[in-house]
Amino acid sequence: MDKRMWHQFVRVSPFILYFLTSLTQATTLSACGHHDYPPWNWKKDNQIVGVCAEVASTLFKKLGVTLDLSYTGPWARCQEQIRNGSVDVNICSFINSEREQYSTFTTTPMGYNENAIFVKKGKEFPFTKWENLAGKTAVMVRGVSIGSEFDHFIENNTQIIRLNNYHQSFTMLMKGRADFLPVGRFTGLAMRNKFGMNQDIIALDWPILVGELYISMSLNSPHIELIHEIQKQIDTPEFNAYVEGLIPQYIQSYKVNRQASH
Repeated sequence: MDKRMWHQFVRVSPFILYFLTSLTQATTLSACGHHDYPPWNWKKDNQIVGVCAEVASTLFKKLGVTLDLSYTGPWARCQEQIRNGSVDVNICSFINSEREQYSTFTTTPMGYNENAIFVKKGKEFPFTKWENLAGKTAVMVRGVSIGSEFDHFIENNTQIIRLNNYHQSFTMLMKGRADFLPVGRFTGLAMRNKFGMNQDIIALDWPILVGELYISMSLNSPHIELIHEIQKQIDTPEFNAYVEGLIPQYIQSYKVNRQASH
């Protein structure tokens, strides 16, 4: 769907716009997102950009609110800032029990992200169920969740090495110091290309799961009532097609950005 058509579909009456703007007493809210998770989010020129950034900014703009997506730190810090209320909005993440203690989420996902197992080429193994991972060593970026059930499974059935970023994680995988890396398929493929590891790292075919990405707000945000208005926009019939149309655009945008930086 053309973005302009969707923008025209979701309308907020002038009265509601005035009411919400008056209610929040603010036209700008602070927001954060993962700094290295294309095409959904990544850091560019000290800003968080990507599919989630555009979607969240558009939804809040319909309420007369601007999101400040200035980079405030890596993903683990974003979570801490949501926890303590110094940042209002997490533009997209999986739900897990820990995050539910300090956030309120939309009830409908804003996007769907297939997660995959990445391995060193030549070190593939059969993978058709989670139990195939038992006894292996996983490498993950600190603060990353694949969803509560899978997080719980690997915590109890694998050894996990947590590192600061994806470059470290992919390098450890390539050197054979870990057996697998669980990550979003789109993200993993983009990272593999970014790090020049297309010939060394492959993704197994069977998905871990299709993760649901949600917009959330800090329970300590004084503007938390806005999450209900965001939910109403996500529930419109055209919303999913709008998001799906952004994914290839931002895959290409990330590719162009990486080429321009070299």
